[in-house]
Amino acid sequence: MTTSSLKERRIHLFEERVFALLNINQQQFNSCVEEHGGYALLLRNWIKEAYIQRLTSLEIATTIRKSPLALSSIKNSKPLSLKSRKNNTKNRYIKNYLKP
Repeated sequence: MTTSSLKERRIHLFEERVFALLNINQQQFNSCVEEHGGYALLLRNWIKEAYIQRLTSLEIATTIRKSPLALSSIKNSKPLSLKSRKNNTKNRYIKNYLKP
């Protein structure tokens, strides 16, 4: 096994541990990345960076759990998206950002 393939294997195992802590099936996440890309692909890359920076799988899982990502969409075979906000604060942030 080459050094680069060993590193990729370790990253994959780290990602598996993160999703196990989030109670998400790794295959469901893989399908989400392959079928939809988007936030799921960004999340995969972020987990890889976290591994390189030597963060723990628990730290990453906790951060993801607190994030605005709608993780239930992975379990429902839908694209990973942001949680909807009942009072539509997202539009308010956009309006404040666009003020002259």
